[in-house]
Amino acid sequence: MKKLIVVYDKGAVNPLEAYVGLSAIAQPVFAMAPSEHGERALNVVERLGESVVLGSSASLSADRLRRFTPAGIVTFSEDMVEPTAELARHLGLSYHQEPTLGCLKDKYLQRLRLRERGVDATVTHRIQNRADVAAAMAEFDAPVILKPARGGASRDTHVISHPDRGVQLVDALLDRYLPAGLVIEELLVGRRMPAGIGDYISIESAVVDGRITHLAVTGKFALAAPFREVGQFWPALLDEDIRRASLNLATAGLTALDVRRGVTHTEIKLTPDGPRIIEINGRLGGHIHELARRAGVPSPIEIAGTIALGADPAPSMFRPPPGVYWQYNTPAPRRLARLVANAHAATVTGLDGVSKYTPYYQKGDPLDLDVMTNPLDVISGYSNTHEEMLKQVDRLLDHVVYRLDMDGTESAVTARELVDM
Repeated sequence: MKKLIVVYDKGAVNPLEAYVGLSAIAQPVFAMAPSEHGERALNVVERLGESVVLGSSASLSADRLRRFTPAGIVTFSEDMVEPTAELARHLGLSYHQEPTLGCLKDKYLQRLRLRERGVDATVTHRIQNRADVAAAMAEFDAPVILKPARGGASRDTHVISHPDRGVQLVDALLDRYLPAGLVIEELLVGRRMPAGIGDYISIESAVVDGRITHLAVTGKFALAAPFREVGQFWPALLDEDIRRASLNLATAGLTALDVRRGVTHTEIKLTPDGPRIIEINGRLGGHIHELARRAGVPSPIEIAGTIALGADPAPSMFRPPPGVYWQYNTPAPRRLARLVANAHAATVTGLDGVSKYTPYYQKGDPLDLDVMTNPLDVISGYSNTHEEMLKQVDRLLDHVVYRLDMDGTESAVTARELVDM
């Protein structure tokens, strides 16, 4: 059986999901990031099969992997997209090439390419020193977004309305993100949506030799302030004309970036003037595999692996059975905290509509403050309608209870309280 390198770190799938999703088409070889998460996951990976820990350079890591004679390479982690590209180059394997890779990883380059090719007119400026802030903000009459040029999970993303505040944030953040720096761009304002439904969606796509097939359109729950994602659902709650326009925009975006092969994740804002691209990512979206498994549609992990091996899986748009498949993520607080106790699994899975509860932190773990979208769990469920889904999720917010240590004081907090913390 062919061997497929899976470059692994924290991301869209866990090691077991990757193994199960790929083992029908290839023998996965895990290339583990030398990160804290990668080190913890190594205990699981070593029980699944062959693995190596990545070295200090791509050439060294490639030497360790070459003995497996791999037929392809893939990653499901945003942080590992560039290392995967470097490994692919050293091993002579197909993956995102420059300049596509640069556009997928650098938000400024991506906006520039989309604007140059007439796909999306969002104005953006690269910020590499404090003097850039005033010049950038002078072009806008409304608040803007400041965020890293390279990053994910809403890490260090802020709305700013005055240059002085922008300078303060740049002074605090810039050194962390050089040489790419930060970007200031237009704040996209969403259209009015039903209460509880987010004003953005994501589209998963498979690209084979430039031919684009959109696999799924995923709806989102309304963000917790300021930009914390709290879950998603299939199918998205969209009018057909907005759905079609969003798919066409995703096609135009992927074409503009010259994406040739792989599975991609495009986030789209639904504005009063139509859909606008938030960003395009060169990997599978988070938790999409779990939705697909429960909905009984083809595995997006297997599709990604098949493409990485150089084959054509001939994918088509997923058509889930009737009903709504959803995932809710309890957000971590935006302050220093340590987990004392998870929610009680039997209580959570006993709630109406809930089928599974998966905690992400263990007792004693400090909660990550480096990212804004930092879920404590994923709660999976099924509803007959979107209206029923919203009622079920609203009820669970008062019954999912975590015990946290914040500032040396232990307290029990509900999921509803954590949305506002």
